Amino acid sequence: MWPRMSVARGQSQLEGAVDLAPVQPDTSLESVIFDLILKFLQTPGQVLLVQGPPGSGKTTFALEILNSLEETHKIYASSRVAPARLRQHFPWIDEVIDTMSGRTARASWIDELHDLRRVEPDTIFNQVLRLKHSKQRAVLVVDSWEGAIRNTNDEGRKMLESAVLSELDESKVSVVIVVEDSKKAGDLGYLVDGIVTLDQSELDGRRVRTIAVNKLRGFSVPTKRGIFSLDKARFTILPNGLRQPAINAHPKPLEPIPHPPHAFSLGSKDMDHMLGGSIPRGAFLLVDVDSSVSPLEIRTILNMMRANFINQKGPCVIVPTAAYSSDTVAESLSKYVGWEAIEERVRILEYNQSLAPKKWRLVMKSNLSDDVKTFAHAWDELAKISPHRMLDINVDKAVQVYGRDELSVPGLTELGANMRDTEGLNIAIASIDSKLRDQWLSVVDYHLKIKNADGSLVIYGVKPFTPLYGVDLNFDKGYPVLNLMQIV
Repeated sequence: MWPRMSVARGQSQLEGAVDLAPVQPDTSLESVIFDLILKFLQTPGQVLLVQGPPGSGKTTFALEILNSLEETHKIYASSRVAPARLRQHFPWIDEVIDTMSGRTARASWIDELHDLRRVEPDTIFNQVLRLKHSKQRAVLVVDSWEGAIRNTNDEGRKMLESAVLSELDESKVSVVIVVEDSKKAGDLGYLVDGIVTLDQSELDGRRVRTIAVNKLRGFSVPTKRGIFSLDKARFTILPNGLRQPAINAHPKPLEPIPHPPHAFSLGSKDMDHMLGGSIPRGAFLLVDVDSSVSPLEIRTILNMMRANFINQKGPCVIVPTAAYSSDTVAESLSKYVGWEAIEERVRILEYNQSLAPKKWRLVMKSNLSDDVKTFAHAWDELAKISPHRMLDINVDKAVQVYGRDELSVPGLTELGANMRDTEGLNIAIASIDSKLRDQWLSVVDYHLKIKNADGSLVIYGVKPFTPLYGVDLNFDKGYPVLNLMQIV
């Protein structure tokens, strides 16, 4: 399950690499941003301004804050949505709201729900004063400020500002003010203690939602931006892809996701689903990797795909990235498939001819015509194990070794056609533009892009076109598991 901040806070987070130990919850992006906001509001007297354009997720964010706070009297006052409509828009609160009057059942996470749409400003003023005079620890959400002051003049607006913002420390009340337009909020930005901005933009025609912490007075904010989703009407911040490496002390063999008939799984049910269910035999997949993504993260994803294929008795040939030697690749992969499988049905290309001979190591001469023959021989030998083989090639490494021009020889094209005919799984990874990448792109059946956006790993399909997904990598089972969350 994808970790949800409101109901599963502190569960599995993104480790970011194949050799990482589970990361403690306090290092996650969720903890850095959302938990910091909760601690900020648990200090009596704090006022948080939540701003952003319509549809950016402000109401959902405010409700998640109330849902996550504990041992606090919670009041949600809406000037835009009636309780009945609120239940329609946010089904997950339906079970805790008791009646259409807005009162909730005992022990629910909202103590009071008010409809301010037809309430006079002096009534709002009196409600705020009543709350303050109760001397009860409480958090008040006003959603939205423009609606609350809609029918007031300057004097009425100042009266409301005074009611909300004055004497909060003595009253033990913290306030969350939601605004649609910061320009119409007057001097609120200068009067409040914290400001959070929600926004939405596009990445290659796909929606991206971002949260930015502009200020939290008295709190250090090490991570100021993140990506979130409103999937299932919940506010969920994506895990942070930038983690500190550590040794995975308890790796386990990967339990593969079975291949469907005449197709292959990539080792992630979510990724298979994103691409239509599975990869047909003989298909070509190109993964464009942005420079913001670390080699460690890509190796994590590739090892998941490799291990899923190898642990179903499939042979695999690997052309690794320049960042890792064949020894490093074999060592990291062996944790999830075992050395016996590496020896029997894995071949890893190596261009350093001084390394000791290994059964699984294919030593190349950096001469294209000779190396194509060496590769073809090993490819044919693996066919004795299974005709359905996996090719995992780093395009940048091939370009680095053979140059940008030599790689468009006819022999390479013929080799690619042969791989398709053998009905294997063909995966190419590229980070830079090159003729070989373009040549691969012209024949691929699937084209994915992976980037790091605001500290979180995201993936989306170009062919076929898919929405943007956040990537969660975890090692709860002792091997890399990849989950996706659609950014909606």
